[in-house]
Amino acid sequence: MKTMMKTALGLGVVVAVAYATMPAARGWIAAGAPFLFLLICPLMMFFMMKGMHSCDKDQRAEKNQADKAPTTPLVGHSPLKD
Repeated sequence: MKTMMKTALGLGVVVAVAYATMPAARGWIAAGAPFLFLLICPLMMFFMMKGMHSCDKDQRAEKNQADKAPTTPLVGHSPLKD
């Protein structure tokens, strides 16, 4: 919820700056701003769910790496030859 509020505040700042700096597009900005604010919730859910899936991939990769033995020694010595 906190992320969504930060995003809404950021979108409000972007809309205000765009409204102030682009007088030719003020009508379009004023008409489109309410729709942008309505889209915040589904867009944030989409990006948060994608973020959760990417974290899952990272955890799987770390788990797979933890199961494997190192192929080279961790210390600066070379392997002993017989």
